[in-house]
Amino acid sequence: MTAKVLTIAGSDVSGGAGLEADLKMFEEYGAFGTAVVTCIVTFDPNESYSHVLEFIAPEVVTRQLESTLSVHEFDAIKSGMLGSVDSALVLAEKLRSNELPYVFDPVLVCKGAGTMVDLKDLFVENLVPLATVITPNLEEAATLAGLDPIDSVEGMIEAARIIHAQGAQNVVVKGGARLAGDDAIDILFDGETVTTLHSPKVHEKLVNGAGCSFASSIAAGIATGMSIREAVVAAKEQVAHGIAACLDNATGVASLFHPAARTAPSSEVVVTVDEPLRIAR
Repeated sequence: MTAKVLTIAGSDVSGGAGLEADLKMFEEYGAFGTAVVTCIVTFDPNESYSHVLEFIAPEVVTRQLESTLSVHEFDAIKSGMLGSVDSALVLAEKLRSNELPYVFDPVLVCKGAGTMVDLKDLFVENLVPLATVITPNLEEAATLAGLDPIDSVEGMIEAARIIHAQGAQNVVVKGGARLAGDDAIDILFDGETVTTLHSPKVHEKLVNGAGCSFASSIAAGIATGMSIREAVVAAKEQVAHGIAACLDNATGVASLFHPAARTAPSSEVVVTVDEPLRIAR
């Protein structure tokens, strides 16, 4: 039986991130993907390719969500940029009634919500408790956890513990290449143990779409029968190869190459997974 995965996310016309990235990753796992579009991200070539966000009306997002949920029986749902407070609340309502595995990539941009701190309350109250897996980057993890900027694995673990206490079943903090050192590092916290994942930093380019693709890979892994840990490790491998084979473009930020693990694997990519470390409550 072919697994089906739904993404609720923005459309990134560069093709590297957003729902375009999600759908590509779903197919790498042999899963069928559908998408609800929450906003459209374009670039202004006359302003150094700065991002321009155009949000889809909440009622249109709601109709998309209701339509696709009526057409398919999904094995997992992933969300990225949600576009508006109303859309986030509608998604929370649908998740409560469907009880599907939910991978929450907490993109802290939302029309009408003001600052990242404003969104923190919306997310913590409505979506974090519904997450099978939540996948914040360092900035998002610090905001959700109410911490100072994170610059260490210890800080990542502290944030993960706080976010887990907010209701998420599993927390993946994406340190990636932002931490000092030779490795890109991410952690998985399941409420009892922390698993640290390493891969070498293969170059110094900025790459668009790594975070989206990590979360969508986890969702596809879960949908196709992997355990949480297996899905996170597989996602780390997929994204590491995609970064190594990234495609340059005019924006100055390269695009992740999603099928790279299958079509252009790099000998430089070696993912190391530490033994789970039990964390005292």
